[in-house]
Amino acid sequence: MDPGRIFFLTVAFATHAVVGVALARGFTGVDQRTGTGFGIVFGLLPDADFLFPAEWGWPFVHRGITHSLLFALAVVVGVYAIRRTREAALAAALAISSHLFIDSLSLGIQWLFPIRTTWSPGLDVHGVIGTTLWWSVSIGILAWQTDDLSAIRRGFPRDR
Repeated sequence: MDPGRIFFLTVAFATHAVVGVALARGFTGVDQRTGTGFGIVFGLLPDADFLFPAEWGWPFVHRGITHSLLFALAVVVGVYAIRRTREAALAAALAISSHLFIDSLSLGIQWLFPIRTTWSPGLDVHGVIGTTLWWSVSIGILAWQTDDLSAIRRGFPRDR
């Protein structure tokens, strides 16, 4: 894989993780550690399809079954079954849904899997402008909805 593609994928993965963390921590009552962990894991989970062998073919291709409402629902139900809290299930739902939403804006995903249909506006969501926008909104959510900004401020000495 060429270095440009590696850089692109690294930034895209980081973006999905950051947006997942912002939503899981900003809009649920889970603790900081759970929100961060769930945001990263479930924000990235749909891209686990990169690990599937190419021989498996459809639906185990990139933006196949792991980029569908059926998969997201199964994951959220699984999280609820294991954790037994609505807050944990909501954190997982927000993180995984953010990934599906972002990817649906670019090349599209198969929301209604197993029906093979996609639509998308074809936006460059992982380009410089799109990435800057996603990160800015995510940092804004964390600053607005959590005490992270206050913690950063406390770390700097005040001018006297």
